[in-house]
Amino acid sequence: MKRFAGILLSAALVLSLASCGGKSEETPAPPTQGETTAAQQVETSALAPEISAELQSKNDKTLVVYFSRVGNTDFPSDIDAVSSATLSRRDGELKGNAQLMAEWMADEADGDLFEIQTETSYPIDYTETTDVAKQEQNAGARPALKSHIEGFDSYSTVYLVFPNWWADLPMALYSFFDEYDFTGKTLYVSITHEGSSFSRTVSTIQSLEPDALVIEGLSIRGASVADSESTVRQFVQDNQ
Repeated sequence: MKRFAGILLSAALVLSLASCGGKSEETPAPPTQGETTAAQQVETSALAPEISAELQSKNDKTLVVYFSRVGNTDFPSDIDAVSSATLSRRDGELKGNAQLMAEWMADEADGDLFEIQTETSYPIDYTETTDVAKQEQNAGARPALKSHIEGFDSYSTVYLVFPNWWADLPMALYSFFDEYDFTGKTLYVSITHEGSSFSRTVSTIQSLEPDALVIEGLSIRGASVADSESTVRQFVQDNQ
């Protein structure tokens, strides 16, 4: 009987020790609300680069902005574009020089195209337009704009094209820069001109947008724009 009792006591001790030692192998309790398992953390971490890349692509778009007489002047359909250094015809459609350059840039960069348009149109006659431009400049005018950019913050690179008016920006461009903040953006500035080249336009834009990277782009004489498509496209390719 003593031997049998001893066997029972030994068996009880073994079962007791096995029960105590087995606690380290227990299945962990499910996480409480708000906690994340290690597997979930790994899965989230793996997705993070894809999410980051998607967000970056949304803020890495290219925009081409231009200001031109066409679109800001009510030209008659039969206007003689040949006699004007600021106008061209492509497939029967009237185009401004800055507009032509901008369209080539947008196509080459696969970017969006935006035209700066004023609420008040400029005169059809070129000389009268220059007179109005001078009056605006002397008055420090800020012409009201009727076109506005949607989702401007999504663009990281902007190409800007406009004509040099009286060795300065058209005053509509001052209105444009008053409206938009170019902080952190890269801005390529290109102009059309009749002999003045850039004048002080680039330095003026740098002073208006001190937190942007403002880069001098192309300066093309008006009469040469129509034959400058390859030059414009190469410029975009070189800066992508």
